[in-house]
Amino acid sequence: MKLYDCLRAPNPRRVRWFMAEKGIADVEIVTLSIMGGEHRSPEYRGKAGLAHVPALELDDGTVITESVAICRYLESVYPEPNMFGRDPKETAIIEMWLRRTEMMVATPMMQGVRHSHPGMAALEAQVPEVATYNLDSVRKSLKVLDDRLA
Repeated sequence: MKLYDCLRAPNPRRVRWFMAEKGIADVEIVTLSIMGGEHRSPEYRGKAGLAHVPALELDDGTVITESVAICRYLESVYPEPNMFGRDPKETAIIEMWLRRTEMMVATPMMQGVRHSHPGMAALEAQVPEVATYNLDSVRKSLKVLDDRLA
């Protein structure tokens, strides 16, 4: 298997953390430069049509994209240690918190960074108000999560 990665991007980082927690070390890592446009190359687009990272290429050529889908696949192939729950209740609670953190923290954080970090200006037009709105939302959401999980 090959994991197409970008060291600075948050979604591939999620997969790398997941692999580290599970002790998965036999997946080849192919590092792409988003700033260099390598994710938009015809070769990579042929594998991962949306040109997003991460992408996991299986030995049979199948390509799985989206970090949670990749992690779920790896969980099935490497079942221990279990990371997605051992029964329906555990699985549902893990999924609930996963979705909450994606919707309440990860997505607005990424939008905030994309619209405020000078290094991201080369990738898309930046709208400062979008950054402010999303980063304020992240701060509020982190407070909610901290209160709930503390």
